[in-house]
Amino acid sequence: MRPVAAVVLVLGLASAAAGLAIAALGYAPIPFGDSLSFFRKFFDAGGWDGYGLAELYARHNEHRIVVPALFFLLDIGLFRASQAFLIVVTVVSSLVHAALLAWLFRRLGHRGALLGAFTAVAAGTALSPLAWENLVWSFQVQFIQVWLFATLAFAALAVGEGGRWWRVAGAIVFGLASTYTMANGLAVWPLLFGLAWWRGVRGAPFWLLAAVGAAVVAVELSGFRPHGTHSDPAETLLQPLAVGHYALRYLTTAVAVIGPTARDILGAALVLAIGGLTVDAVLRPARYRAEHGVLLALAGFVVAAALLTALGRVGFGLAQADASRYATPSLLFLVAVLGLALDRIAGIRALPAVVAGGGALVLLVPGLVLTWKELPSIAGSRDSRINAIVEYMAGGYRPAAALSLFPRASTVPARVLERLDAAGLGPFADRTRFVPPADALRDPGRPLAEMCRGAVDGAVSDPVNGVQVWGWAADKASDEQPRWIVATGADDTVVAWGASLVWRPDVAAALGTRWGGRGFMATGPKPVDGPLTVYGAFEDGRRCAVATGVAAAEPRFLGDLPSLASPAASC
Repeated sequence: MRPVAAVVLVLGLASAAAGLAIAALGYAPIPFGDSLSFFRKFFDAGGWDGYGLAELYARHNEHRIVVPALFFLLDIGLFRASQAFLIVVTVVSSLVHAALLAWLFRRLGHRGALLGAFTAVAAGTALSPLAWENLVWSFQVQFIQVWLFATLAFAALAVGEGGRWWRVAGAIVFGLASTYTMANGLAVWPLLFGLAWWRGVRGAPFWLLAAVGAAVVAVELSGFRPHGTHSDPAETLLQPLAVGHYALRYLTTAVAVIGPTARDILGAALVLAIGGLTVDAVLRPARYRAEHGVLLALAGFVVAAALLTALGRVGFGLAQADASRYATPSLLFLVAVLGLALDRIAGIRALPAVVAGGGALVLLVPGLVLTWKELPSIAGSRDSRINAIVEYMAGGYRPAAALSLFPRASTVPARVLERLDAAGLGPFADRTRFVPPADALRDPGRPLAEMCRGAVDGAVSDPVNGVQVWGWAADKASDEQPRWIVATGADDTVVAWGASLVWRPDVAAALGTRWGGRGFMATGPKPVDGPLTVYGAFEDGRRCAVATGVAAAEPRFLGDLPSLASPAASC
């Protein structure tokens, strides 16, 4: 077992390190997606002066995100909405959950190499690169903590210290935390009822747990409204086969490499196995310990969450179940099953080594492979978000660039960016990351090196969008790309600036690199007449000329206007 445990330890550490690397690589102090929706609600309520309990309790889509919202508010109040605090909370919560699972496994009586192997798998899956979306998107703190709070609720009730009242109190606190982290947390209550009864909790403590759980579920279900773009659960309940199929794919997201048919078979087999163990634990409780009950409840909770998710998203198709964020519950389910399996076969000679080693390969290696394959696109997504802020600072709001911040065309990014800018929050707390050095803007043409390798692919100028210049550039000798791009007009004054942050696979191919390959977009708020000169500025202060005599074309809609047409402001 020891040689296998050593290999598993290496894989677990490598997986966790890869997850941390992704979190660091993908980080930028920029809220995006649902994070922007939270800021919109925060500012619409009046910021700190108006945001209160009603706003905290209000639904976000179909979820009550009270606990995550408290972390969001802490990030705003203490860290100027830098988002880094939330990523740290996500990482720490993930490691705490892995430690909790290892503690439960140890309480089952396992020590030495077997415990080390299980702990390594738990840590490696907790920060798995397969769930990279949860590691780079600050809003996803809720998608990590809903599972952690559920496990803490089960553990507090089943193995917690103290009498029944204390254990029930702990279960209620953590159960409420799970419920008000995500809507999936509602599934914690029936599992807590069953676990409490199985553990011999009777009388007033049990009825208190039942009353709190029933009240919470009744209140939340009575006010439920399906999200406008999601499936209506009342309709999808009439499609049990589709719901079940989606749930099986959800549970096996982490092992997508084995293929769709194998996933369906594996998912169904594991659900049946968990169901069989649960029935056996009810019929023959003397054969099971409290820790078994916690692991069974955790696996059941993920299955319940898979079904609840399917009710609202089955209309999106099975492919949606393979979203990166769902790798977290999938891995959690598989690790709980692995822990129960290892406990059952612990005394059978070489079998634990085979199962632990095989489980580690299946659960950890795909994430490491994905890290190598997906890092360039993860970095590209980060750069797209940074570029959206650069364009905003250089030339005002650009809807096309804002698509990297919000998944659809909307006024939300514009409204939120303006308010973040006014409050000095998020990317506007420290502008130096998004603005060229002052000397590059003062005198971009000096000192000049030789011409850059690259080209200006296009330039336009109009009264609505101002000036935009795009292309790519790199140092001829080293192929290093300039961080900043500055364009000047006929009188050598700066009319537009931007950065080399537009992910361009064609540029990567031209430069012969897998990790780089960025184009640039320089923008300015006002239209220009006459030719442009475009310069690149490197981090070390070097400059180069990308192109001279660039003509900024008028958009076609201006050329098609009648000769007597004039701007609306002049009428």
